[in-house]
Amino acid sequence: VWKEYDKDRSGYIEADELKTFLYDLLKRCKRQADVSEEQMITYTDTVLKLFDRNGDGKLQFSELAKLLPVKENFLCRPVFKNANRLTTDDIDRVFSLYDRDNNGNIEDEELCGFLKDLMELVEEDYDEEDLLECKEILLEKCDLNHDGKINKKELAMVLMSYNRNPTSDEPDLNEESG
Repeated sequence: VWKEYDKDRSGYIEADELKTFLYDLLKRCKRQADVSEEQMITYTDTVLKLFDRNGDGKLQFSELAKLLPVKENFLCRPVFKNANRLTTDDIDRVFSLYDRDNNGNIEDEELCGFLKDLMELVEEDYDEEDLLECKEILLEKCDLNHDGKINKKELAMVLMSYNRNPTSDEPDLNEESG
């Protein structure tokens, strides 16, 4: 979505780009015929007021991500924020959520979705460049077989390092959740 609507590659979605996005969204919902140009301007202004947290009149990557949550950020669930231990079932649930094509790897757009959710946990604002840098670092540090993908074992390592509590023992991946 970002690449499609950031036409000038400025790193932001300005009002005119946002208006195009909203028009296309309404078109997909088969409602654009009911909306006048004045209403589109009002919708655009309203979305900017709601999601432009820094008030600069344009949306940055993290602000657009808040506008378009496909699903609840699975990583915001209590098991990942407050729990001391992750189980194999927890890892399996996360892996199956992001491995959309069920090929045994989180790759390409699946990996970008995972990283977007992960970055929302640790940073309030981030942009596409931050996301790409995070992807590069994740693959460098956690892609043990260097195939450019994250398998379940590698994902477990990522989640455990994020979830690690300095006062607790290493998570027991053989423990079943109950």
